[in-house]
Amino acid sequence: MGVDLEQINPRNQAALRAWWEVGRAATAHRPGNPWPAWEQTRVTLPADDPEGAVTVLAAIDGREMVGAGLLVRPLRDNLHTATVDAYVRPDRTREGIGRRLVEELEVVAAGDGRRTLHAEVFLAPGATGTGPEAFAAATGYGVASRESIRELAVDDYRSRHDRLVEEAAPAAAYDVVTFDTVCPDVHVESFGRLLGTLLDEIPLGDLDLQASAWSPERVRAAEQRQVGIGRHVLTALAIAPDGSVAGSSDVRVNETDTAHGQVGITLVDPAHRGHRLGLALKVATHDLALATYPGLRTVETSNAEVNAHMNAVNDALGYRTIETLLELQKVL
Repeated sequence: MGVDLEQINPRNQAALRAWWEVGRAATAHRPGNPWPAWEQTRVTLPADDPEGAVTVLAAIDGREMVGAGLLVRPLRDNLHTATVDAYVRPDRTREGIGRRLVEELEVVAAGDGRRTLHAEVFLAPGATGTGPEAFAAATGYGVASRESIRELAVDDYRSRHDRLVEEAAPAAAYDVVTFDTVCPDVHVESFGRLLGTLLDEIPLGDLDLQASAWSPERVRAAEQRQVGIGRHVLTALAIAPDGSVAGSSDVRVNETDTAHGQVGITLVDPAHRGHRLGLALKVATHDLALATYPGLRTVETSNAEVNAHMNAVNDALGYRTIETLLELQKVL
């Protein structure tokens, strides 16, 4: 095979654009909004990230890029893990390029002391026995969790809005505070405490991940990263009568693509569940997103298939399943 693998500098705009084109072509068949806009990738990948380090890999045949790989390594916690992504141009599949990309990324991960690798496969809802599943199995990645990728048409949400507000009435004992990306100083410490419980509270299946601490300094650093890359994290906090943050949810919208949003984190402290806070927070963030970006058309979210409560909330808002996500894991 006359294909060479090379790490590319994401600050090299020409090389990064060729890498991005491979990913776009490889994901073009998927529904929804599976690949970021070029302007977002151009800003995001070269930018310093206090939470993670990236390796950008290219498969090159002559003067053409035919494969693209990405390795993301957490820098704050779960330092035993890394996430592997590989894409092959559709006209060059079944030539072993994807396997070579994965194997090279595994070498880089192992060299950095990462022993547990994560990856993702996307399928049509209900599909089984697909090529991506076979590729994952052949490269040693097992299914550790299953999620549903869901999409909300904004017009559908608007038609349900008044009923949703009524259903969220039990949350009225809590104040709801909204903000764009940067948490108010008065809430940042309590907000960080809630974020630190995330991986203990969401269904992880067999994924080898541990919860971590979110100090005010870490929260602020992550916020500044989002500001720097033009990503608006439109957030709602539920404030309990004692002033603590009882829950949080957000919708993320990139300045380069204000027609599409994505739900980030929705989390309610176990001590405050049973008051429809999840629904109230989601209504607040979706309302904020629509007020900020009137041209917003769709919002995507993902949840573990076993997360019955959050899936019911998403059903109420009008989300519909468009893909199944298999969360994969491999121990080197």
